[in-house]
Amino acid sequence: MKYFKVFVNIRSYFLYWRLKNSASGITVKEWFVFLIFYIQDLVAVMVDRFYHATDVPAKIAVCMSGSGSNAEVLLEQAMRTGSPYQVAVIFTDAPESSRAIEIGEKFSVPVESLDIRKFYAEHGENDIKLDSDIRRKLRDMWSEKVWEIIAGYKCDFAVFAGFVPLTNLAEKLPCLNVHPGDLTVEKDGRRTYAGLHYKPVEQAILDGCENLRSSVISVQSFTGKNDVDQGPILGVSAPVSVELCGHTVSELQTVKDNRGKPPYKDILRSCAEKNIEKLKINGDHVVFPQVVKDFALGNYREDKDGILEYRNSDGAWQKVKTVEFSADGVPQVVTVEKPVAPAKKKRCRLYRFFKLMYTKIVRENATPNYIASGWALGMCVGCVIPIFCQLIISVPLSFVFRCSKIGAALGTFITTPPTAIFIYPIQIWVGNKLINGNISSDSARYLLEVFNSETLSFSEKWAAFADLGGELVAAFFAGGIVWAAIMTPLTYFGVRYLVVRYRKLRQAMLEAKRKKKAVLND
Repeated sequence: MKYFKVFVNIRSYFLYWRLKNSASGITVKEWFVFLIFYIQDLVAVMVDRFYHATDVPAKIAVCMSGSGSNAEVLLEQAMRTGSPYQVAVIFTDAPESSRAIEIGEKFSVPVESLDIRKFYAEHGENDIKLDSDIRRKLRDMWSEKVWEIIAGYKCDFAVFAGFVPLTNLAEKLPCLNVHPGDLTVEKDGRRTYAGLHYKPVEQAILDGCENLRSSVISVQSFTGKNDVDQGPILGVSAPVSVELCGHTVSELQTVKDNRGKPPYKDILRSCAEKNIEKLKINGDHVVFPQVVKDFALGNYREDKDGILEYRNSDGAWQKVKTVEFSADGVPQVVTVEKPVAPAKKKRCRLYRFFKLMYTKIVRENATPNYIASGWALGMCVGCVIPIFCQLIISVPLSFVFRCSKIGAALGTFITTPPTAIFIYPIQIWVGNKLINGNISSDSARYLLEVFNSETLSFSEKWAAFADLGGELVAAFFAGGIVWAAIMTPLTYFGVRYLVVRYRKLRQAMLEAKRKKKAVLND
């Protein structure tokens, strides 16, 4: 729909220019033509907003294992008027010990369960750790069963609200997880406070951190190769102060050094539990619902290089490391540190123009056939139709044939005032041969003067074009049809080849990055 805004602005500037530079003002015919297309634009924008309205909430699955306080916060937000998401189902791996059923009844949300411990026991295993090939295989089987349950609710994404088991549910649909640690802190390229259960909070306390943060990440598939909590960091809470519970860091470090086998029931663990509860209230309950809300609104995405982008209140996309949410829910972006790049050699305008056209072609978010058809349509119109009315024909036709609007518009640039000087004389000469006419070179030059005139109005150009005589007009269109018959299929197959080739190369590049990352993790 952004292309309509461009055309509306073009028409507005054109009207302003006509009023400023024409003593007679704008003719009735011109007003009528522009009024028709303004109405078309407004209707199209309204239709687009209707079909992409944010009042159609996203459906999410809430996965939980314990008390479910994070789940309750999300459900409370979902119940508010205008919430961009609704909870379709609550899933738990611990139906007997968790509060899932209680919370489901409280908020009238269906509850599904698959007890992971019973599942393992049924297959001859009494522990759910991922310390053997058999147990990892069982985890994959259990994850597949979980997906079969959740898939029936047709959810747009899932959230892990205190969901303990590691699962590859993220391979099936987007998943968000809240983590009790500041994942923006890194050392030697690794996240310092990643890890399960009490580990990140205990480590932060022993490192002498004055504050803790909750982090919300986009969950990545688990492979067992140090890839826990490695997804994009969608948001972090404001700092929450650490409480040492009357002890010193050195005392707590001594306790850790003298630990035996788990479970641990020492002062370090009790201190961590107290800080986790504090962090849950002042961190999780603030950042998690805000990130889920923004995710449901489509305010997060990744660029072609895998860098996280966030859409701010102005509607502009900004590259970010993460987004910090204060206690009142106001987002504050943490920008990506950009390396200083060497000065690039300036290219000529023609090179930049062709590079821009190439970028517009290959990066449009649509199928190769859709993109190629739009550019072929624009090329066809650009070859056959006079310059001054190409856009008002190519863009509406792109809706009729359901092809790329930007391609239909930019494809007409085959004939612009500079290129028409060379193309139109050849086009008229070819057309003249086809109709066996007798057109002089003066007529062709006069035609170019009419098309490139800055003083003639839209209707005056049409009148002048018609007054040139049927033979010249026939030669123009006959040559244009021949020109279009050659260029249209070449454009279609050429554009389609460029799009397919670009996407294959990009896929290969991403695959190489994944393999390199896997090797580094090993």
